[in-house]
Amino acid sequence: CPYRPAWPDMVAFSGEIIHSSAYRNPAPYSDKRVLVVGFGNSGGEIALDLANAGVDVALSVRGPVQILPRDLLGLPILTWAIAQRHLPAGFADLINAPMIRLAVGSIEKLGLQRAPKGPRRMIEEDGRVPLLDVGTVAKIRDGSIKVRGAIGRFTADGVEFAQSGAESFDCVILATGFRPDLRKLLPDAEGVLDEQGRPLVTGRPTAERGLYFCGQIASPTGQLREIGLEARRIAEFAGDFARRRSV
Repeated sequence: CPYRPAWPDMVAFSGEIIHSSAYRNPAPYSDKRVLVVGFGNSGGEIALDLANAGVDVALSVRGPVQILPRDLLGLPILTWAIAQRHLPAGFADLINAPMIRLAVGSIEKLGLQRAPKGPRRMIEEDGRVPLLDVGTVAKIRDGSIKVRGAIGRFTADGVEFAQSGAESFDCVILATGFRPDLRKLLPDAEGVLDEQGRPLVTGRPTAERGLYFCGQIASPTGQLREIGLEARRIAEFAGDFARRRSV
């Protein structure tokens, strides 16, 4: 389900607050000042969409980030990830870092802080997917998208940032992701979900016979690609399971 964080005095805000899942296009925001909260791919792309339409938009970025270029040395970034999928995450991040820095440029000059973990480690250890830049960085660089820090509290006509004071906004878009919790869906399943209700494994058998999950864990090699691979593996596992039951 959509994750909607809470901040002090949120109910006092007179403007509109929506989750990114409800965003459709920039038309309703043409004469408004918009704050997009979150620097994941949804937040970066919504801010870019608004900026391209001439909307006055700012991004609230709470902590350190990683940014990947869409292409690296003429190849799609996912091609690199697939080619390096057997390398240890830390080593892959180490050898890729100079090329990524050259392609993206200095993000510190843009008011952003680079995460200490590289992109591969961030995905594999934390389940966080870096921003795949499709133009957001250029819009930040030319000032079309303003960068702000974490929200401290809401005010009647905007928000007060923890480090830079209060600003007025007409609308806040929460690009704060989703929190999949399958415990209500699988109340009797044992050993298949973590404490937050997320699957422990995906694309292979779980602790419950005949139960499989597909595409439920972030992958550095592209989620749609992994879903396709996992679906085929699950079909094979399920076929073997069905044949054993019929014997």
